[in-house]
Amino acid sequence: MTITYTQHAQARMIERGISQQEVEATIKNPVRQISADHGRIESQGFIERSGAKQLLRVISEGDVVVLVITVMATSKFQKYGVSP
Repeated sequence: MTITYTQHAQARMIERGISQQEVEATIKNPVRQISADHGRIESQGFIERSGAKQLLRVISEGDVVVLVITVMATSKFQKYGVSP
């Protein structure tokens, strides 16, 4: 599996303090994957920030060559249907 990033995803990772290792771990071993808009996939995993668990959401497309569209972290677990 080859993972590449859009400029948007790279900018959001820097802005939100999310590492490439965290993104790739979530893509390779997600807690949950769901369908997203435009035929994309949302991979969800957990990360730790300031001693608190957060949900990492990675929006991507492709399965052999994965293009990461954007990434975001949130503490709103119930909104996205997961338990911490």
